[in-house]
Amino acid sequence: MRFVRSSIALKALIAALFLWVQGAALLDAAAHGEQPHEHYGISCDLHAVTTEVAPIPVTPQLPLPFRTRIAISQPVLEFRPWSQPPGRAPPPRSPPILQQ
Repeated sequence: MRFVRSSIALKALIAALFLWVQGAALLDAAAHGEQPHEHYGISCDLHAVTTEVAPIPVTPQLPLPFRTRIAISQPVLEFRPWSQPPGRAPPPRSPPILQQ
């Protein structure tokens, strides 16, 4: 139970961190727009909206794997000799008589 709680807390922390970074990037883009600017002496290359689109490469058509035909047989219900003893069972034994 303790592991589940810590796992949920870790996931919530990662989600909060992700949302905070996204929000900070949007605030920076809204404050400076497309104008070149610097943060602590390092130029910021964040673009709010870009016209450059990277096309997704088309994957080649892969051949289908060779399918082998497997002969399937219907299971047969048959008598198994081990399921019943081969003859009559011995008579049942009773506990010994205490008074003889």
